[in-house]
Amino acid sequence: GTSKQHVAYDYAKRIAVGMADTSDFVTGGLRDLLVIDSPIVSEEEEMLLENLSYCHLLNETICEVSQDASNDNTRVIYVIVYNALAQSRYETISLPVNSSSHYIVDQLEPSMEWSSSAAAPVESSLVPNPNYANAASAAPFTLHFKANDLPPLGASVFRIRNEEEGEKQHGVSFTVPAIIARRNIREPMGNVRTNSSPNGYASQIENDLEVSNGVLSVTFDRSTGVIKSISEQHGGGITVDVKNEYGFYEAFSHEDSPATKPSAQFKFGNSLKGNGVCLPGYTDAEGDEMPWLLGTALSWQNAGAYIFRPTPDQSFHVLPPRIVSNLLVYESDLVTEVHAEFGNPAWIKQITRLVHGKDYVEVEYAVGPVPIDDGVGKEVVSRYSTTIQNEGIFYTDSNGREFMKRKRADTRVFGYDTPEFNTDLEPIAGNYYPVNAAAFIEDQDRSFGVLVDRSQGGSSLSDGSLELMIQRRLLHDDARGVGEPLNETDIGITPCAPFGNATRLGAGVVAKGMHRLTIGKNGASKVRSQMDQFFSQPHVFVASAPRDVPVSFRRPRLSLLKTSLPDNVMVLTYAVLSEENTFLLRLAHQYGMDEGGAHSDPAYVNLQDLFPEHGIASVTEKTLSANQDRAAWEKRRLRWNNDMLEEPVEGEGLDDEGFVVMLKPLEIRTFEVSVTM
Repeated sequence: GTSKQHVAYDYAKRIAVGMADTSDFVTGGLRDLLVIDSPIVSEEEEMLLENLSYCHLLNETICEVSQDASNDNTRVIYVIVYNALAQSRYETISLPVNSSSHYIVDQLEPSMEWSSSAAAPVESSLVPNPNYANAASAAPFTLHFKANDLPPLGASVFRIRNEEEGEKQHGVSFTVPAIIARRNIREPMGNVRTNSSPNGYASQIENDLEVSNGVLSVTFDRSTGVIKSISEQHGGGITVDVKNEYGFYEAFSHEDSPATKPSAQFKFGNSLKGNGVCLPGYTDAEGDEMPWLLGTALSWQNAGAYIFRPTPDQSFHVLPPRIVSNLLVYESDLVTEVHAEFGNPAWIKQITRLVHGKDYVEVEYAVGPVPIDDGVGKEVVSRYSTTIQNEGIFYTDSNGREFMKRKRADTRVFGYDTPEFNTDLEPIAGNYYPVNAAAFIEDQDRSFGVLVDRSQGGSSLSDGSLELMIQRRLLHDDARGVGEPLNETDIGITPCAPFGNATRLGAGVVAKGMHRLTIGKNGASKVRSQMDQFFSQPHVFVASAPRDVPVSFRRPRLSLLKTSLPDNVMVLTYAVLSEENTFLLRLAHQYGMDEGGAHSDPAYVNLQDLFPEHGIASVTEKTLSANQDRAAWEKRRLRWNNDMLEEPVEGEGLDDEGFVVMLKPLEIRTFEVSVTM
C-alpha cells in the first residue's frame, strides 16, 4: 500500500527468493525424514519423490506437480500435509488437478508398507474451478479430500491415483445448477435430491436454497446465490439473518472537485518538505492528526495510499447481485459451493463454501478489475448486515491478540489528551479500524464474526453490520510521501526514476481473498476457536512417482510432540540455537479473560511433551525477545508506584522440576531449553 509500485515489486521479488530457498530446505528435510530410497533402477530413473515441492499458489488453484501428474495415468501423486498447530486436527485439503478423472485418495497409516492395501481410503470430491481470478496457469478442477487426524506439529502422507478399471468410484460429483441435482461428473444425468439432510445436500424452500454441512445451515436467495441467513443445527439453534452485499465508496480528490481546490499553502508554499525536490508531495501534515481534528484538511486532502477518504456525500454504492435463472451450485458429501456475481457488468465474483463438519461459512471473493472508466477511484467493501443489536459497539483484534472494544462515532478516538474529534467530518473513515485476524458484533443472545485472511480495514457503521475493505484502486496521490496513485495493474509499469509516476500497463489486478463467517452466543469465543486454524492452514507438499515404482516410507506420519497441547495454546517458536542441544521455545495462550469459558483459564504445558525423544537437562525463562534471562530482568526493571509486590508476578508457573509451564490468558512466555541426546 504505502510504497511506490516498483518498490512493491522489489519486495515481492525478495520475498519470493526467500520462500523458494526455504521451500527447498523444508522439502529436502521432509523427504529425508519420511522416504526410504530404493536403488536407482536405471540412469534415467529419478530418485524417489525427487520432485517434492511446496505448493505456493494454492489460493490461485495452481500446483505444477499435481497438475502435471494428473494428466498422466501412469503416475501416482503423493501429498505431504504439514500441520503447524500444536493440536491434532482434521481439514479438507484442496489440490489443483488438470484432469476430470476419478481419483482414489488414501491416507497412509503407521507401520504399513507401500501396497494397494496399506492405506485407508478417505473421502474426496472433484469440483470444477471457475478461475474467477483469471490466473493463467490455474487448474480446471480442484480435488478436495479429507485429511483426518493431522498430528500436532507434524505431517501425514496421502496417496492419490487415477481410478483403474474395476476399482470403486468415489466422491466425484457435482450439482446440476437449474434443478439442484446431484450427479456424477462423468455421467450425463443423476438423481435429484429434494430433501435436506445432514450430509451436506441442498434443498429448495420456496424461492430459497438451503444448504447444510451437518453443523450449520445456510439459506441463499435462489435467484442470486446471496446469503440470507445462517443457522446452527446444534448448540441452541441460533439463527442470524445475514444480508451479504458488496459496494464501494468513491475516493475524494480535490482535482475532481472545483469547489474544494487546495489552498495556496498546500499547493505551492512551504508545505512540501525540501521544497518538493527530495520527496515530492510530502507535506508537513505527515503524521500530524491536528488538521483532521480542526477540520482544515477538508479542502485539500486526497484519498490515497495512506488516506481513506470518501467523497463528501459519503455514499455507499451498492453493486447489485446478478439475477440468474440457473443458480450455479456444486455439491458433494464433502464440500458444497454456491456461486454469485455482483455488478453490471459483474466485476465481483463470490463462492460461498460449506465444508462438511465445520462450524464456519467460507466466503471466497474475486474483485476486479475495479472499473475506472468514469475517472473515479474506488474503495471496495464487503458488507454483512444482520439483525444483531450491537448498539454501536464492535470488536477488532490487536495483531491477533487482545480484542479491542470499538465505539462508533467515538469523539476521543485520538486519545483523551486531544481535542474532541468531530465525527461528522469523516463519518465513514473516522470509524474504520485495522482488522488483522477477526472482527465481531454481539448482543445478549447472538454474535456474528468475520475472520480475514489478511489485514483489512473494517467497521460497524450501523447496528447489526460489519464491513471490511477488500480492494482499493485510486487515481490520485494523497501527498503523504508516496508520490503516485495506488493503482496496481496486471502487466506492470514503465521504467521510472526513483521519483515520479510510472505509467501503468494493462488492466487493474484481480484481488482474491477469503472470509470465514461465524455465529454463536459469545463472539470472542467463536472467532478465537477459528483464528489459529485460519491463520495457520495446513502446508501442502506434492510429489509424484511412476505407478509401477513402489515408494516406501520410514513413517507415513510424524510429530514433534508427544501429544497435543491444550486447545488454547500455540507454539510460536520452536528453533534450534547455536549452542549444542539447545532450543528456543516460545508458547502463547490464545484466549483473553472471560472469552471462552474453560479456554480462558490458565493453561498448563509439560515441556517434556515437546521433546519426546530427548530428556530435558535445563530450562531457563527468557524475556519475550530472548535477549536476556527473565529473572535478571525482573530484578532490575523499573517498578511503578502501583506495583502490587504481594501479587504473583507475571510469568509464574514453573513446577519444582521446571518442566510444567503455566500460561495466563494472552500470556506469551519464552524459554531456552537444553536437552540430553
